[in-house]
Amino acid sequence: MWFKKKKNNEEPRELLKIAIKNAQISSITNFNSFQTRAESSVKMIMDAIKLGIDKDQSFSLHTGDFPLGDISPNNFYYCCDRKENLHTAFPDFIFDHWQQAGIKDFNLTVKEITEASSQAFVNNTMLWIGNVQTHPNRKKIIEYSQQFPELIETYDTCVDQHVIDGKKVPYISLADHTKYKYLIDIEGRGYSGRIKLLLYTKRLLFIQERQWKSYYHFELEPYKHFIPVKNDMSDLIQQIEFIEKQGQAYYENIVNNAFNFAAENLNYESAVKRIQNLLNSNL
Repeated sequence: MWFKKKKNNEEPRELLKIAIKNAQISSITNFNSFQTRAESSVKMIMDAIKLGIDKDQSFSLHTGDFPLGDISPNNFYYCCDRKENLHTAFPDFIFDHWQQAGIKDFNLTVKEITEASSQAFVNNTMLWIGNVQTHPNRKKIIEYSQQFPELIETYDTCVDQHVIDGKKVPYISLADHTKYKYLIDIEGRGYSGRIKLLLYTKRLLFIQERQWKSYYHFELEPYKHFIPVKNDMSDLIQQIEFIEKQGQAYYENIVNNAFNFAAENLNYESAVKRIQNLLNSNL
């Protein structure tokens, strides 16, 4: 069985099973997908069908944060850890929206970020904000910010709590990330859903090396689109100091490369086109 073995009659977790017949969806089964991930994924698949799907088929889409079980030709996962699995990597639900995390519409959020990025940053520091509990490496960035407050500003929060429960926790919109000179993305439970949005900020993005990566992650080039940081983040301060010595032209070259890559490859329309190609086996 390709999916993790179930206990008794337990349903698989975060799985979407879809059948396409005569260029339309003939059946959908949603097994415990979190929040509205299934709905957004189905919407994107339906738009891909409108572009043209040339064969009847059935497939499964795991809507969680990392792949489970073995990847087989008829089961697609939208995140992967090896280049050879890219032919199974779906664009994630966030290309549509993630309202529970404050992203009401992906393209609208991109527009807001782009408009904010035209203003100069006001904080000459690095920003990280997120739920520290999702990975031990996130605790390290908090420790760094305590040791080097002049370089790094951090906030320990859970975005879902802010949006769903209305709890008074720190919250900084993605548009307001542009107020900082440097940004960093650190691994959580699985792949990162916000790297694609951070690439639009025209702020220098540091990306910590990790196992789970979205399909486009493999096209990003270190020191061209982002600044790499080791998985244990032992070189983070060294990398910040390195960049500080390179000058403004170096900074602007990388952030413009990142923005141009995102504008060309990371939007709703491009994501839907990739799904069409996946379902037509053109990747």
